[in-house]
Amino acid sequence: MKKFYTLSMAAAWALTLQAQTVPVTFHVDMNNEAVAAEGVHVAGNFQGWDPAGTMLSDDDMDGIYSATVEVSDTLAAIQYKFLNGNAWGVDEACPEACAFPGSTDRFAAIDGATELPVVCFGACAACGVTTVLFKVDMSQEEAINPVGVHMNGNFNGWDGSNFLMMEDADGDMVYTYTAQVDGAMLDPVDTILFKFVNGNAWGFDENPEGECANQGNRVMVLSGGDMVYEAAAGQAYCYNTCGSCIAPTPVTFRVDMSTQAAISANGVCVAGSFQGWTPGVDFLTDDDGDLVFEATIGIAPGDYEFKFINGNNWGGDGDGNIDNENPPGDCTSSGNRTFSVAGEPVTVQYCYNQCNESCVADPDPAPITFRIDMSNETVAESGVWLIGGMTSPQWQAGALQLSDGDSDNIYEVTYEVSGAAFFEYRYCNGDPYPGGAPDDGVAEVGDFESGGCGQANPFGQFNRTHVRSGLPEVLGAYCYSSCLDCNGDSVGTVIGIEEIEDFIGLVAFPNPARDVVNLRVDGMDGLLQVRLYDLAGKQMWTDRVQVQTGTILTYGVAELAPGLYVLEASGTTRRATLRITVQ
Repeated sequence: MKKFYTLSMAAAWALTLQAQTVPVTFHVDMNNEAVAAEGVHVAGNFQGWDPAGTMLSDDDMDGIYSATVEVSDTLAAIQYKFLNGNAWGVDEACPEACAFPGSTDRFAAIDGATELPVVCFGACAACGVTTVLFKVDMSQEEAINPVGVHMNGNFNGWDGSNFLMMEDADGDMVYTYTAQVDGAMLDPVDTILFKFVNGNAWGFDENPEGECANQGNRVMVLSGGDMVYEAAAGQAYCYNTCGSCIAPTPVTFRVDMSTQAAISANGVCVAGSFQGWTPGVDFLTDDDGDLVFEATIGIAPGDYEFKFINGNNWGGDGDGNIDNENPPGDCTSSGNRTFSVAGEPVTVQYCYNQCNESCVADPDPAPITFRIDMSNETVAESGVWLIGGMTSPQWQAGALQLSDGDSDNIYEVTYEVSGAAFFEYRYCNGDPYPGGAPDDGVAEVGDFESGGCGQANPFGQFNRTHVRSGLPEVLGAYCYSSCLDCNGDSVGTVIGIEEIEDFIGLVAFPNPARDVVNLRVDGMDGLLQVRLYDLAGKQMWTDRVQVQTGTILTYGVAELAPGLYVLEASGTTRRATLRITVQ
């Protein structure tokens, strides 16, 4: 034992000797920001990404905050961010022009004691200096000049003795160069003129023609912020052309609008990651009047997300617009539809707000009473509100205020819902649309997907979900930010407002289910009709059975596709539903 202890101590001492640190000095210019009372901080992989762990100071009051940190010399490079405060949410988003690939983090190489240059908060370089990341795709060229790929331009004074060398660090044939451009160097000050060069001398330069060029020079207009020069998001310009080297693939979008009460006077469009999520640009048409709108768009290979829009703006915002769709989780990823392009033409076809290609008729319009238990919350002065995709307009602009008439801490509101069977919603502790501007900070936050009462949304959070029956319904009183009631019990739905005091009690277990689901029936004796529907309203199976209070029914679900389903049980005068999740 003594020998082992001696060896362990020796190993620890050796590690101590090996673990060295080097000083790294950070500087950030906050002259364009209102500095938070909590001060300016930096967080990164060198200190465990602690937003409050490393504070910077401005000793000479010039607006530039600095700090020197001892960093392990085992790190050849660091990733980091500045924060105007001391918590995540007030951190800067580093522009793509200088960010670590695939992130919004800064990065820097470390080689001994390092002093990083002064940068403007949220920008790549010093305040007033624009950073441009240039890209050029050389994959279609027969050969790359042995001296490499370069560029030159007016920001470099067209200096023929100093061609700027570009790099291809990952070997994908896309060469890059990052330039910091001072407007005083340019004429006019808002326009860059430049060329890519397959070599390092005039005569090897390109001569592009088209909308990206003027008299053989490429033209780039500065926007006032840091920029990336590329043909489209993620696609570099092809050498000597005004397009990308990747030939676009025709993608045909079709959406069946036959279930919609009205088509926006502003048209029907599609927006997604393939075009910067910009509504009002890519419109679909219905030339034969069958209410199936379509358009074919050239899109480069890749994986994309998108949504259809009944109008030309998000969420029914603007005169004449109706809404954007909120389809079920069975055919979405974080609330968005998806498709992939691999080179062959693609057709993407759906019913608006559904997962089917052809529409299943929406349930009849019917009132739904929404209820939320605020027993564990301090209710905001502006009250408790409901937002969702089922209101008109959608979400914050169509917020509904709930009330607690009997002071039992359960707030409720009744609203007639029409349209799709499936919809998403959330409750808010505070007015989500004060003064006509959305306030995202008052909405409840909970993992409703894991809890079984919702799904992920495109913003990194979760929405509650419901599949309506077309009959009057009363939703169970969830505990705020939870999928359970405030006693920790499951919450169900009552269908038929006129029968609130006389409904079937249903409990499903296990839920989520994998092979079988057990259904306990309470509060009823007699013949029971049991049906299972998917979120599009398609009946999966039905059963008729005699039951009495306490009966447990067992059904196989192993052959069902994973996802959410609605189980409905009805007698002669009583009816209820609940949702089950199949894994």
